[in-house]
Amino acid sequence: MRLSFLTGLLLAALAGNATAADRVGNFGLIDADGDFHQLSKYAYLNALVIVSQANGCEVNYNQNHKYKLLETTWKDEGVGFLMLNASDGREAVAAEAEIFDYRWPVMIDDAQLVAASLGIEKAGEIVVLDPARLEILYRGPLDRPESDDAPAGAHIKDALWQATTGETRPAETVIVDAPGCEIDFQVRERLAENTPDYAADVAPILRERCANCHRQGGIAPFAMDSHQMVRGWSPMIREVLMTKRMPPAQVDPHFNRFSNARYMPTGELQTLVHWIDAGAPRGDSPEDPLTGLEFHEGWQLGEPDHIVYSEKFTVPATGVVDYRFPVVDLPFEEDKWVKAVQFIPGERSVVHHMIARVVEPDYDRNAGPDQQGETRFLEGFAPGKDDATVFPEGTGVYIPRGYKIEISEHYTTMGREVTDQTAIGLYFAEETPDHEFRTYSLSHGGRNIVIPAGARDHRMYASHVFEKEVMMHAFRPHMHTRGKNMRFKVIYPDQSSEVLINVPNYNFNWQPTYRLVEPKLLPAGSRVVIDGAFDNSEMNPGAADPTVPALGGLQTWEEMFIGYFTYHNTREI
Repeated sequence: MRLSFLTGLLLAALAGNATAADRVGNFGLIDADGDFHQLSKYAYLNALVIVSQANGCEVNYNQNHKYKLLETTWKDEGVGFLMLNASDGREAVAAEAEIFDYRWPVMIDDAQLVAASLGIEKAGEIVVLDPARLEILYRGPLDRPESDDAPAGAHIKDALWQATTGETRPAETVIVDAPGCEIDFQVRERLAENTPDYAADVAPILRERCANCHRQGGIAPFAMDSHQMVRGWSPMIREVLMTKRMPPAQVDPHFNRFSNARYMPTGELQTLVHWIDAGAPRGDSPEDPLTGLEFHEGWQLGEPDHIVYSEKFTVPATGVVDYRFPVVDLPFEEDKWVKAVQFIPGERSVVHHMIARVVEPDYDRNAGPDQQGETRFLEGFAPGKDDATVFPEGTGVYIPRGYKIEISEHYTTMGREVTDQTAIGLYFAEETPDHEFRTYSLSHGGRNIVIPAGARDHRMYASHVFEKEVMMHAFRPHMHTRGKNMRFKVIYPDQSSEVLINVPNYNFNWQPTYRLVEPKLLPAGSRVVIDGAFDNSEMNPGAADPTVPALGGLQTWEEMFIGYFTYHNTREI
């Protein structure tokens, strides 16, 4: 035993710059194709290989055939393979990957935070990770170093052998200098020399991006109302920023722009993370900009023209609450056009979501599909959809005289019995609008959904052809807790296509309707497609029991697959 211990010390000394086992924080990045990769979701692998790539780097070009051979050798041993680019824009990376036939997804690290956390300094370096333990096993070149004093274990193949065979591996991260193309980390160096100031640099970002939810009485779990609170929560803040859980902008910024997507500019992300890494210092300002912030409560657009109240309902402390579908009479003596809607729950903690529909006087939900009667989607309330909804100018939702409102109610228990009565404020147009604002729900499967046990990427599709020319305004993907990602795209009559929105990391707890900054005209005959995936594996905490198939249904532990399109026909009324 003593001899083995001394031998280990000798090998460590020969390694020269081998260190104690390096751990890496969890992270998430979007790749050049718009797919999302989160380190912890690869915990089912024995090892994850990441190659640092940069456009124009000859090391990447010259070794590409060896990357492919490495994958061929190890992919059946539970090893995954990715690339990481911390230098170039996404379109340029995608073009280079196609030209040089890079087989692995190339993650875009435009903030350079992941590369820094992995210790990457050059394109051409390779990092081998244990994704379950969040440990770096090896960082260095693809080929064995030519140095005579390099230890026998200082090779990527040795790290992969130890990771895949279960053999005891050294407690140190093996670090070997690698040839490659230097990456310019200007922002990191600048922020290291000049730590961001809390009052001047950090607090304004938190006030603008975070505090509306992270406040007393808000939907977030803690209030960002002082430096002390922010510093205390700073490890968690860093974690959710690095994994892209927060801000809850699930939208891929590469496809279109959405007015409510809560984008965080790269510079702001760098400022926050580097400030936290510096210890989240208070700075010298005598005032705390997060203290005493005021937020608008109640009706955001003023008193509504009419308020529809849901039935009072007592939600039990525990258990499962069945969906409710009460129908509310309306007192109107004439037709109405609604230009804006706001939901205000009586007990926000138990209201998961509600959907209000305009229904005929004799509407019967329990009748067959052909006998139920006409319905019109009015508006919904869901996590991340607290603000009032104002329909586009010149449009409105039509409520004919005598029609009623049906409210689809989904309540969840929260540990104590409470009573809710949600208020739905309606704001009416003074004149008949030019267009009727519509919502089309594109679905596939319904209760027939079957997601196999253990499936990590179970894909589903659905499509619909708009027979008339339409102006598209917004989109909302809807799945439950196994939802992984969803894209909406359009196939035009000339067979060209375009991605309308990409939600690469779907989150059941954040479901706004994403509103286009610039509405998009779709000619008659355009086919819209939703393309999504579910994760019913042990890597997804939302998979209630990954050992059994997941079925479709209304309740949270069941599944749905719906894409909502909001639009108006361009020729009507």
